[in-house]
Amino acid sequence: MNRKVYRQLAKKHGVTTEEIRRDMQSALNIAYENPSRTAETVRAQNAVLRSDNVPTPEEFLLHAVREVRRRTEKG
Repeated sequence: MNRKVYRQLAKKHGVTTEEIRRDMQSALNIAYENPSRTAETVRAQNAVLRSDNVPTPEEFLLHAVREVRRRTEKG
């Protein structure tokens, strides 16, 4: 799934899949290392299952898909 997402985004924006993944990781790093995060932001970030302090793009996408499914099923 992730490779397909990367390929689609790369094609749409005229860049490589590596650039897409790198930019996603950079955005996640900035978000998780932001010293002015609110308590609500920290709670939302803590809900993302990850193997390190900052999730990988793959971990984040998996969480996002699960969250969308959960909310859709909930109605």
